[in-house]
Amino acid sequence: MGPWVLDKHHFLRHYVTASRGARGNMGGSHCLIDLYCGPGKARIRETQGSVPGGTLTAIDAASRSTRGQAVPFSRVFIADLLEDNVRACRARLSARSDVQVTSFVGGAETTVHQVVGNLPRRGIHLAYLDPYALPQLPFSVLRALAAAPKVDLLIHFAASDMVRNLERRDLWPRFDAVAPGWQDSCNTNRGKSVVRQQFFTHWTGLLEGLGYHVSDRVVSVKNTRRREIYRLVLASKHKLGDNIWRTLNDRSGQKGLSL
Repeated sequence: MGPWVLDKHHFLRHYVTASRGARGNMGGSHCLIDLYCGPGKARIRETQGSVPGGTLTAIDAASRSTRGQAVPFSRVFIADLLEDNVRACRARLSARSDVQVTSFVGGAETTVHQVVGNLPRRGIHLAYLDPYALPQLPFSVLRALAAAPKVDLLIHFAASDMVRNLERRDLWPRFDAVAPGWQDSCNTNRGKSVVRQQFFTHWTGLLEGLGYHVSDRVVSVKNTRRREIYRLVLASKHKLGDNIWRTLNDRSGQKGLSL
């Protein structure tokens, strides 16, 4: 993992912190969902140091008191393809927090239904979705989450996968499940960058069709060579989520659109 993981976790941490008021006003049981949890920590190649994974980062942020107020998650749902990852992440969560942990092993298209079936009806839930490649996040996963009450989405859209593979026609079928209908809505005879932006616009449009407010503040996460690897996308059931997302500074203290 490169140092850009710190950028991803920065926005996750600060969004969870900034949205504590909304969770507090809503009441109920608030849940965190991570269908790609990994082992619960990430090692940064350049420094050989390790940092907590996204799930632990979010749990820690929600538990910290700000101005005398903390609104922690009451339950966390984790899942991963690898049982060893789930076991390690669960152990790290248990060592750092008393939050109730429910875990599943399997692909997101399967585990999402197990999670949704256990979500409390009352509460504001956050699904933190960080797949390595776009095909690991089929749109059926987002559709299932949208059907549950008040599940907001913080998605790491794997832009590097789109850049590498969308130009290859032989790989187009692997993107059909990610953004159904994209080949009909995109002019695939245009230049590579145009097709990539059309694909992304089509995908965000599908999210809006599920009833989400998709923030047009899309944060571009880049590697050490300044190449885009992820886009952080906030999709919320209420416009307040977008308003909160827009207030967040990046690690250099700047606000504004990143794309």
